[in-house]
Amino acid sequence: MKPYLSIFFKGIIMGVAELIPGVSGGTIALILGIYERLIRTISNINFIFFKGILNGNLKHSWVQSDLNFLLSLLFGMAVSVLSFSSIIIFFFYNFPFFLKAFFSGLLLTSLFYKPLKPEVIDKKFFLGFLLACLITTLAWNIQPNEFKEVSLIYIFFGGFVAVCAFILPGISGSFILLLLGIYELIILSIKEFNLVILSSLLSGCLLGLLLFIRLVKRAYEDYSEYLLGFFFSLVLLSIPLLWKSQEWKISLPNYQLGYIEAFLGLIMGVLCIFLIQKLSSTFQDT
Repeated sequence: MKPYLSIFFKGIIMGVAELIPGVSGGTIALILGIYERLIRTISNINFIFFKGILNGNLKHSWVQSDLNFLLSLLFGMAVSVLSFSSIIIFFFYNFPFFLKAFFSGLLLTSLFYKPLKPEVIDKKFFLGFLLACLITTLAWNIQPNEFKEVSLIYIFFGGFVAVCAFILPGISGSFILLLLGIYELIILSIKEFNLVILSSLLSGCLLGLLLFIRLVKRAYEDYSEYLLGFFFSLVLLSIPLLWKSQEWKISLPNYQLGYIEAFLGLIMGVLCIFLIQKLSSTFQDT
């Protein structure tokens, strides 16, 4: 029971992260030490899994696919999104520098701990690093769309693309929604519990998850050295993306309290990583 309680709380942290444009739930999963297990578990939901259920082997298929882990994580994320969306939006608009500095400190400090901390920086690590640099440069130059009336098909597409971003550490699903111009619509739909819009979004997420996750799993199995450099770079370069303004330039505090706000957020982000590392060593659930 204790390990799954730990997974639940990690799901809460991932859910909060996904509400912030620029912060990836995949990054948090990597920091928390559950990323590889998450990829493996989702990829286990395949034809063999459903065949086992149809043959009456529900318990065996359930345990084999590690679904207790996945459900504990998803439950934590759902509780987080439903409980904290209003709070996050309040901080996002009223204390933006605290929030940005908090996640900047969290992301930067995580680079000095496993699994992101590289043991050896070799050619494969460097090539993966450069590829992520290219992707981040492209993301920097994409202009966000303004909110407008959109169709359910467009929202479905947004969910499909956003969940692919969620899987990759360093790329935020909410950042993708912001680029597509539907971030505010989704947050408002969560607050108002608009089932039509949320169902369309989640359907796209589910399809994207089932298709894209297998590519990531294959990359983990065959190109792990490249992938470490790729993830390291994505996490590092996602920090300046957090500080982009509406004009897509670096947005810094323009008042004295803003710097104090940012400093406090940075310290809390660093301390949060120390706490996560302590909890991870206490609960060996991976």
